[in-house]
Amino acid sequence: MRAIEVGLRFLVEQGVRYVFGIPAGSINAIYDALLDIPELTPIVAKHENSSGYMAGAYTRITGMPSICVASSGPGATNLVTPAANAWKQKLPVIFITGSVPSSKLGMGGAQELYAEPIFASITKMSRTVLDPQQLPEILAEAYHTAISGVPGPVHLAIPIDVQMTDIGERALPALAAVTAVPFDAAGAAAAAGRIRAAGDRGAILLGSGAKAAGASVVALAERLGWRVATTPRGKGGFPEDHPLSLGVYGLSAHPQASEVLNGSGHDVLLIVGSTLGELATSNWEPRLVEGRTLIQIDYDAAELGKVYDVHFPVLGDVRDVIPALLEQLPPVSGAAAWQELAAARAEAAAATVLEPLATGSGEAEAWNTRAAIRRLSEIAPGNARFSLDIGEFMTYSIQNLLIEQGQSFDIDINFGGMGSGIGSALGAQLAEPERPTICVTGDGCFFMHGMEVLTAKEYDLPIVFVVINNARLGMVYHGHMLQYKRCLDDFSQARTSIAGVAQALGLRYAEVSSLAQLEAQHMQAWLGSGGPVVVEVIVDGNDIPPMGERVKFLQGATY
Repeated sequence: MRAIEVGLRFLVEQGVRYVFGIPAGSINAIYDALLDIPELTPIVAKHENSSGYMAGAYTRITGMPSICVASSGPGATNLVTPAANAWKQKLPVIFITGSVPSSKLGMGGAQELYAEPIFASITKMSRTVLDPQQLPEILAEAYHTAISGVPGPVHLAIPIDVQMTDIGERALPALAAVTAVPFDAAGAAAAAGRIRAAGDRGAILLGSGAKAAGASVVALAERLGWRVATTPRGKGGFPEDHPLSLGVYGLSAHPQASEVLNGSGHDVLLIVGSTLGELATSNWEPRLVEGRTLIQIDYDAAELGKVYDVHFPVLGDVRDVIPALLEQLPPVSGAAAWQELAAARAEAAAATVLEPLATGSGEAEAWNTRAAIRRLSEIAPGNARFSLDIGEFMTYSIQNLLIEQGQSFDIDINFGGMGSGIGSALGAQLAEPERPTICVTGDGCFFMHGMEVLTAKEYDLPIVFVVINNARLGMVYHGHMLQYKRCLDDFSQARTSIAGVAQALGLRYAEVSSLAQLEAQHMQAWLGSGGPVVVEVIVDGNDIPPMGERVKFLQGATY
């Protein structure tokens, strides 16, 4: 049996089900082996970069590692960006790149590249495998490294001859004991004590890591009666139609979230699953933490106290920590307290988080990006997953997509690769095939990775790709206008028909240029069509998007 086949069969035994990537000479042995391993399904993308985003989204949603493969040379360098994204998100994706034959290393073979050091700083393990007898065990070690402790991506560069060497019949490697994330019970107890002492003078900020806790986060907020804001990546971790919801804090913040979290109405700030970076904290706004007792929960010890001095750090998986806190926190003031609080705050919360759509001179609602996003929120199914891309429309979506209980919101905003939302949508649909996926992207992102809509067609993935087409790099344009009061004409372009591109690819498509063309029956038809649909939303894009905090950060930067 070939060395690579033994290694792949080990991964199948662990539950790995998908191989994302593009076939090429130095990894052809992998794709040939897949013919004999039906448990592993190849997803052949249109670009290696996109395949990495697919693998990352699938792994993030299912918790199951996936494999992402690329050729040596340009294929490997095309995986660097999604590998860095997986590193930022702590996703256990197994990246495999090919290499020229081991006997020819250093001789200038086609597409030769020493990839090991390139991936070293953005993976938990990066290694070149030169002994075919050791390949299965090294793959087992890589898998173990990816999932143990704080998870993260790994990388192996495997020369084509090493992949192809017959190493005979042999038992699959054994998986070493997986190291679990430790749980600081004493830290949780101390935090619970401080929370009890705070009474109703506390607030909660949820990052993306809090999403793993599910309903227990809602139960904790209701037990305490504390208001809840999320970071942009944490959006969806708490239902935004809940009376305790403040919406989003940070980039494109809801005004109520900024007012409350920067205000003086609470003494304790409970931070769950956030790295507290620039976009999560409104450029590290001092008022967020001034005069507060900070409690921070995270499964990565490196994140505790990294940005702010934390008085009560709690190390542990939120799925363990939040239930432990609930056990130690009695209701604030009896069973009726929550119901009274909900009734008192529901109207105010709705009025602030759910701002009405702007209207024109008459009764008709104005047509712009914000209106389109708000209407999209209104007509989305109750179990929809939104996969967001990076751009001007993103800022409107953070503010105006109302994520209710049962819905999800995904965005790779920390690393912020344009086009990441397109590939991520495919990975999400594969992870949860029964759930409707709506990708919100822009024309700039589409020009980078839009051909993955054809991948969605080839694998019959019923994704609705909503492409906001304003015929410019909107976030760059408005950022320059706000910061420098001028910009190059090159940031805009003659409008390209994205619906026309979809038509040429043989996909279902729609052109939308008014709210009347974006109603519930349209969404139902798109989602029920049995395959991907490209919905081009045509807007002028002249309104200034809610990106002021990002501009302030850039204005204060020194180069």
